Amino acid sequence: MVTEHVLGEDRLRQRGAVLTGEALADWSLLTPAGRGVSLSGLPGTIVLLDSLRLTPAADGKVDLSMLPLAWLTNAELSAGPVGLAQGAGSIAGALNLSLAQVGSDSRIWALGGAQSGRGIGGIDVRAGDEFGWIGGGFMQGGALATPVGLAATGQGRWHLGGRFAQDLGGATVSGRALLASRREGGERADYHDLALQLRGGGQWNWHVAVATGGHHQATASSRQLVSAVDVNRATGLTLPGAVDPVSVAMGGELRRLRLDAERVWSRELFAEAYVPLLQDRPAAENLALELGWRQAWIAGRSEPLWKARARWEFFPGLAIRAQVARGIDDLATISGIGRSVGLVAVPAFVPGVALAVDWRSQTAGPARVQAVDVALSLRRSIGASTNLLVNAMATHHAEARFTPLPVARFQSLLRVGVEHGPWVISTGWRHRSSLAGEPARSAIDASVERQVTEKVRLIASLSNAADTGVAPVGRQALLQLVAGF
Repeated sequence: MVTEHVLGEDRLRQRGAVLTGEALADWSLLTPAGRGVSLSGLPGTIVLLDSLRLTPAADGKVDLSMLPLAWLTNAELSAGPVGLAQGAGSIAGALNLSLAQVGSDSRIWALGGAQSGRGIGGIDVRAGDEFGWIGGGFMQGGALATPVGLAATGQGRWHLGGRFAQDLGGATVSGRALLASRREGGERADYHDLALQLRGGGQWNWHVAVATGGHHQATASSRQLVSAVDVNRATGLTLPGAVDPVSVAMGGELRRLRLDAERVWSRELFAEAYVPLLQDRPAAENLALELGWRQAWIAGRSEPLWKARARWEFFPGLAIRAQVARGIDDLATISGIGRSVGLVAVPAFVPGVALAVDWRSQTAGPARVQAVDVALSLRRSIGASTNLLVNAMATHHAEARFTPLPVARFQSLLRVGVEHGPWVISTGWRHRSSLAGEPARSAIDASVERQVTEKVRLIASLSNAADTGVAPVGRQALLQLVAGF
């Protein structure tokens, strides 16, 4: 299993951010890349929305400042080549963002504050029912992540969109749409994303998806069209030491990508199997393998993508995971191998604790990275209606050579909170070692949340609370109102 980190909606909200990239900036594995992100400074970090790839800008990076933070409920980051599941373009890893689900409550999200001496704010309104929702809003200001810290912007962005789902009896059709436009100074950028999916099942579960999108600026533009189909089922084969049967999946994808003047056609076919080896045995609660192969034909080249993954849960809640996989970039000009070994601990005898420690080694063309990633979360009762919340993550790069972007040797985040009745008070400490000639930086954040009524929540946050004027973004104060209706 590759390194995996997850940020839920509460963590994204506590950051006190206006822009999506700003909310993700604390992730120790990520390196800012313009308005996008790169995992450990490597090329080939794919960004998905509900597991469907988003259209990158002409520079090959998805413009995260176009995605409404108010619509996101979860962010999951996987380090290592995930080309077997996602296809070309994912040598370094994948960032999968989740939209608010169909059936979510209607709500208003309003915010206002100050950042680097200028006002910031916005409003987003989302309304819907059990069949879907529509939403729209406007945001002014926010910060962009840079390799040396956050940098304030004066951008204004409006956005419109929504999603729907309908049961057809034996199948479900669903879709999403996003239109966004950003202006800052004399620069304007427009973005659109449309997707339609159809799912059904019987003996075989099947899924068909079509998605298209575009990013347009005066100087450059990009477009993408993707169509994909996959099927999966549990076979009737169960190995002697296992309880669950072997399951298989297969499918294909056609993709047309235009990055300014560059045009690429991609055809890909894949097959994979999940093989339980031992289950419910002494020292083998669950031992399983995942094996897969994907053949990609891109720009006249044939490229194989493969993975071998194992997970051994040797005691309830304690598991070792490992993976080796191969990936390529969108243009099939760079390939890379990723290897990882890690320990995951969610022990029942220590309730509320989750720990993951992973070592990974990745290559992408001439670039090479070796790193250790740590993620810890703790939720513990410390009194009547009072809980202690601790979240920590850190990445230590033992090696980072020839990466297109500079990489900090060490980066970490520690957030500690106390939840008491309707109140949540938290403070965070962020640290990044020296980078690209810049000194090491640390910052302190604080937030206070109050559940005013069942459907109204207020969040006051202060980022860079102890700023001495050296941080690019300075102090940022924000007041958020989240109200359901």
